[in-house]
Amino acid sequence: MKKNLKLYSLLLFLGSLFFMVSCSKEEASKPDLATAKKEWVTGNWNQKDIQLGVSTSVNVPGVGKVPLKEGMSMLDDPTINMLLVGLAGANPFAFTRNNKYNFNEDGSYKVDGVVDLTNGILVLAAGSGRWDTEVYSSVLALFDQQNKRDPHWINSITATRLNLAISVKLPGLGDVPMKLILEK
Repeated sequence: MKKNLKLYSLLLFLGSLFFMVSCSKEEASKPDLATAKKEWVTGNWNQKDIQLGVSTSVNVPGVGKVPLKEGMSMLDDPTINMLLVGLAGANPFAFTRNNKYNFNEDGSYKVDGVVDLTNGILVLAAGSGRWDTEVYSSVLALFDQQNKRDPHWINSITATRLNLAISVKLPGLGDVPMKLILEK
């Protein structure tokens, strides 16, 4: 009888323990990816680099084809700098080196620095306006004061690094895909 009482007590204890463990508490809901990306975009960013978005080659008179590789820096690569100085007299991207981007929680943005380069090359939609994420948070859409939409694909994003695909119109070449690299 004593043996049955111990077995019964043990089964009662294990059953109670199982019941308590199986009761789930309300877990805090995790933010969805769209909300997380918006939170990551919000804040102050410093321009780290502008890179060539695709590999190509440029035919330089008297030299021939000069290969350009994806990821080459529009700011610091000596080959690109030589080509831009030869074609335009200066590297216009160098003027953007110290740009600072501020994406506010209220959906407004402001760029401190150069955004309108020589010959109308625009690196970013105006210097201020509003921003939002679109297309399942894959696009950072900027809207200038006239509400003109300037979409930038988000190549990658973390809490401290933002890699945007931008399209820059270069005279004589047309729209050239590039990467705008920002860091917090």
